[in-house]
Amino acid sequence: MATLFNGCSKPAPRAPAPAAADTSGDTVPAARVMPAATPLAGLAGQHIVVLPLHYIRADTSGFAAQVTDPRATLAALDSAIERELDARGFGATWTFPPALARSAKRNAGYVSNPYSLAAERLRTGVRTTDERLAEPFASQLRAMVAVTDARYALFPVELRFERLADGRMLPLLHVVLLDARGSSIRWAGDVRGAASATVTPATIESLAFALADLVAAP
Repeated sequence: MATLFNGCSKPAPRAPAPAAADTSGDTVPAARVMPAATPLAGLAGQHIVVLPLHYIRADTSGFAAQVTDPRATLAALDSAIERELDARGFGATWTFPPALARSAKRNAGYVSNPYSLAAERLRTGVRTTDERLAEPFASQLRAMVAVTDARYALFPVELRFERLADGRMLPLLHVVLLDARGSSIRWAGDVRGAASATVTPATIESLAFALADLVAAP
C-alpha cells in the first residue's frame, strides 16, 4: 500500500493553518490544508468509489448561513466533483454517487443509502487515535464496495468555511481515503477552494478542482 499511495498510506501529518486564516470565532480547529501536489496520484489506475459529501459545518462567521439549501449545495458539489474527475479521465473506472444510489436500490436490504451513512466520526475536529472505521459505518462501506470492483473509497466528508484576516471566506473540504475491505483510514486532509466574499457556484467549482488535484494535474 505504501507504494500505491506514494507514501500517503496513513493520515497526513498536521500542517500549520494558512497564515491569513483566523478561526478564533469558530469552534473547529485550524485547517490542515494540503500542499499543491498530487498526494493521491497512485489512485489514478485503480477502481475507486467516490462517496457523496455528507455535511456542512455550522460556524459563527455567518458563511455557512449563506447556504440556504444545504441539500442542493451538497448535490452541486457532488456533481462538480464527478465532472472534474471525469474531465481528467476517471469517469470510466471510478464509481460516483448516482451509480452508488442505483446500486443501493437494486440491493435494498444489503447496501445502505450512500447519502445517509453513519460517518459522524470522520468529521473535522473529531478526535480519535484509532484508524479503524467504527460500526455501523465500516459495514455500510464494505457492503457498498462489495458490489463494485473497488477496494478504496474517496470520501469528501464535510464542507466548512473559515474567515480570513481580510474578511473573505475560505472554503475547505475535508477528504478521507478509506480502505473498505480493511475498514481503515488510509489518508485524510483538507483541500481549499478559492477565497471570496460570499458562497457562490464558483466556490463549489473551485473545491471540485482542488479535490481532483489530489489525484491528477489538470
